[in-house]
Amino acid sequence: MTFLDKGLAQDEIDTGILVLNLNGELVEVNEQFLAMTGFRKENVLGQNIDEIDSYSKKKILLEKSAIYGHYHSILTRKDGSNLPIEICYFRQQTQNSEQILLFIQESNNAEQTKTSIIEQIFDHTNEAIIVTDNQGLIQTVNKSFSNITGYSEEDVIGKTPAILNSGKQDKYFYKKFWQQIIDQGSWQGEIWNKRKNGEVYPEWLNISSIRNKEGHISNYICQFTDITNRKKTEEELHFHAYHDSLTSLPNRHLLFEKLNRLCVLHQDQPTYFAVLFCDLDRFKMINDSLGHEVGDELLKSVASRFEAKLRDNDIIARTGGDEFIVVIEGEKALKNLDKICLQILSLFEVPFQTKYGEFKTTISIGVSQFPSDSEDVRELISFADVAMYKIKKSGGNHYSFFDVKEKALIQQRLELESEISQAIEKDQFEVWYQPQVNTKTYEVYGVECLIRWNHPEQGLIPPDLFIPIAEANGSIKELGYFVLKTACQQLRQWRINNVFTGVMAINVSLRQFERNDLLAQVKKTLTDEMLPAESIELEVTESLFSEDNNYHTPILCALRELGVKVAIDDFGTGYSSLQRLKNLPIDNVKIDKCFVDNIEHCPEDVAIVMATILLSKTFKVDVIAEGIETQEQDDKLSDLGCFNQQGYLYSRPLKAHDFEVWLADFSLKNKERKTLKAMNHS
Repeated sequence: MTFLDKGLAQDEIDTGILVLNLNGELVEVNEQFLAMTGFRKENVLGQNIDEIDSYSKKKILLEKSAIYGHYHSILTRKDGSNLPIEICYFRQQTQNSEQILLFIQESNNAEQTKTSIIEQIFDHTNEAIIVTDNQGLIQTVNKSFSNITGYSEEDVIGKTPAILNSGKQDKYFYKKFWQQIIDQGSWQGEIWNKRKNGEVYPEWLNISSIRNKEGHISNYICQFTDITNRKKTEEELHFHAYHDSLTSLPNRHLLFEKLNRLCVLHQDQPTYFAVLFCDLDRFKMINDSLGHEVGDELLKSVASRFEAKLRDNDIIARTGGDEFIVVIEGEKALKNLDKICLQILSLFEVPFQTKYGEFKTTISIGVSQFPSDSEDVRELISFADVAMYKIKKSGGNHYSFFDVKEKALIQQRLELESEISQAIEKDQFEVWYQPQVNTKTYEVYGVECLIRWNHPEQGLIPPDLFIPIAEANGSIKELGYFVLKTACQQLRQWRINNVFTGVMAINVSLRQFERNDLLAQVKKTLTDEMLPAESIELEVTESLFSEDNNYHTPILCALRELGVKVAIDDFGTGYSSLQRLKNLPIDNVKIDKCFVDNIEHCPEDVAIVMATILLSKTFKVDVIAEGIETQEQDDKLSDLGCFNQQGYLYSRPLKAHDFEVWLADFSLKNKERKTLKAMNHS
């Protein structure tokens, strides 16, 4: 915003005003100047001042030490005529740039004109202005000074600007302040001053010294603006950038800053602290069943109780979801970590009161220590996370210290996280294929494609190691699209060569539904590979069907309208209870391996499988069991009516060429089997 936008009320001043940059180019003019000269605004902006007033360039631009001045000149109008003028000018210093302001009136009586212009500047600028003598005694102030500070002109005449001192700046500050004015002739910056009513406020101050013809300082001019609102906005932006919007606790950014500061401090003196990774137990059940509003209120109550009990020098941050990280400082505190963890656990013995009622929850805590476990902040948090996850798996409501023996595995995960994007670019990922067999016809009706990472140094990396990493950092979306394209390209080739013409099952991550680009990707891939939509089946996890993810249902419905099949993977282990099966937009249900492992001996597993098969028939969806490893499991599932099966009993996942070899061998055996069966019947 320019000076003309905010500095003067233009409808109240009868003066031509020009704003120049330090090169002498006009960057703004007011309507009064255009009326005086006959120019159009678009014709003068960008022109140099010497094109209309050569004397001003010499007077203002060449005398760079002049901050303020007054002189006579001749202005050339558009029609070529000359206009005698009086000019007052100021160098206007802002945070980002310096401008020169020219105030112009026709020259009649020089002294009267000069006085008129100065009075108008003083009366109408929004900046406070103080003029002092060379001893710093105030000679005059303008109206804006009184508006900002509350002091009238009578209150301050003959006094020094020290009357405004807030006490926030020390003697050392003012010593440097005056030294710069003496050496350089000016100073600008942020300073805190005090109004007449005692209120302390921030201002942006420009102060310049004025020298007489002999070169001696005759006056000082101070210009300042109240930046309270700007500072408040900056502070609010800073707070929101470094604090959690729900609980107002420090967020991950502020946490990392403080932890890094502690690590730097360790270079000068021994520093000790512990990272406690805290995660609420069964919070998701409350959040999913009762809604986010209830979950949010519980999180705020937990945060409030945490803050009330921790020491002032300890740090508590909310890093996402129901995760809190506590940092305990001090060598003595580290010797009492067991006691501290027990105290935190005790905070959860009493139910939390919210406006939605009373809630009971517990917490799991993982602990890592600096510097004994690591001197790297990211590692410390990862180590504490690993220790916390152990407690989660054992039931929660307890604490665990990180075991340094697991450091190598954590290090591998961190390295993989940094390498995974490069691995995509370098084509280190492969798609392997596992057959799906119908035990009644003994035919391969489908194939599931599975991603593998063939690392140049570590060899094949298990999916259960890199998939969670890809899910966490978002690269799973790129990997998912790679699998979709690769699998469809392979299916097209197999169909052309009449190798395999069944259904290709492709796993889809929940993250691939973000930005709603999955539908477009599927359409494009099917078009590019000229495949019928019914030739692929997308396998989604049960978490996609939680109440939180109902907005994904229209995407699934749109995919099915194309003809694409949809299957639930790992059915029975998550959100999709049997009673919800009738409402889900699916074509196939995959019975999870955990219900297959002991199906020969476990009546409960048999009952679950039987119920799933019965309901799938009722709702006209297919069913397949995965993880079949023994002939006994095959026989039991077939007896129950589940003929579609997948597992190591038939084949492990194979590379495309190896799958083709396996399929040819399997088809030959099936042909021989059918021939033998026909001969026996005859």
